[in-house]
Amino acid sequence: MRPAVVATLTAVALTCALGTATASPRQVVADYFTNGRLDYAYPVADLRGSLTYVRRHRNTAPQYAAFADAVNQAITDAVVGSGPAAQQQLTTPRSRTDIAPAPAPEPPPSGLPQPPQGAPTLDVPWALPIIAIIAALLLLAGIGSSLWRRMRR
Repeated sequence: MRPAVVATLTAVALTCALGTATASPRQVVADYFTNGRLDYAYPVADLRGSLTYVRRHRNTAPQYAAFADAVNQAITDAVVGSGPAAQQQLTTPRSRTDIAPAPAPEPPPSGLPQPPQGAPTLDVPWALPIIAIIAALLLLAGIGSSLWRRMRR
């Protein structure tokens, strides 16, 4: 009689384990749409699969945004954890000063002289007008050459 009881208990335990291990994306969707929340803990792969499943069948799921929020929260809880410290970290707003990058370290001295630090000015460099005059002369020479060739034909 003892082996029969052990075999029965083993079969029941395996059935329960297989029932939770073989949860499918459809079961996640069915669980949510029965009462508007996820009642059981599902593997992350099934949660992500349920998002894909509902995205494909969007016309059958008018509450897709609420479902996606619930599933994303379940994924976050599964990945990060659902303890009080994790919940506090997820719900605490962060300011920009919390995420400011650290200042860049000073480069090591290279032994080379440093360039002079000039003040920015609005003055035009002296080479720019000279280059502009040369470009205008070349343009005029090209136009004149073109006209001269046409007149000689």
